[in-house]
Amino acid sequence: MAEKQITLNEGMEWLKSLESRYAELSNLRSENSAARGRRYGVGGDKEVITYPTYSVKKLDSLITTIANEIRKLKAAIKQTNATARVIGYEANEEVLGTLEDAEYVPQQPKG
Repeated sequence: MAEKQITLNEGMEWLKSLESRYAELSNLRSENSAARGRRYGVGGDKEVITYPTYSVKKLDSLITTIANEIRKLKAAIKQTNATARVIGYEANEEVLGTLEDAEYVPQQPKG
């Protein structure tokens, strides 16, 4: 599949989508990602059996792939930001201003 060039704004939106999907898949690792069954035996014994809902290997692989993609996209966005120029703005350090020393006039004691 050919790489598609995207704008910085599209990259930021894609990053949000990736992070959202990463969070969804990470939550599937929790205990909610399994079905549970119970077997009741003689004497009131019960055995809880857990059946995975999703393939653990595929889920981990997908989470790792998305995490790597997030890392690469963040690095690319940082690199793009480092080389991009802000359009329509010139930095003027005079705006920061400087302070002058106050003139100290000693006061005479009253009395």
